[in-house]
Amino acid sequence: MVHHDRKQIASEKPAEPVTLLLDEGKSLRVIAELPGITEEKIFIDLEKHELAISATETGSDKKFRKVIVLPIEVRLEKKKFKRGILDLTLEKISSM
Repeated sequence: MVHHDRKQIASEKPAEPVTLLLDEGKSLRVIAELPGITEEKIFIDLEKHELAISATETGSDKKFRKVIVLPIEVRLEKKKFKRGILDLTLEKISSM
């Protein structure tokens, strides 16, 4: 029987945060739950039709990563983060 350290397993693969994608006409809105993360530890990578959100909190096992394929090309318009909730507004730059 092989025993694994829980801490080691948790550090190997980031959790996928709960996310919501909303179409608001001229923009898309992405809301992601990142509990236990500070804003400075959030990284957003946006390329054409793909949004990647990742976060790792130093000194804890909290790691998140989510890649969302978007239906349209966008650019980051607004970013808010409060109480573990990331709220992104993405301006549509091409039509569907």
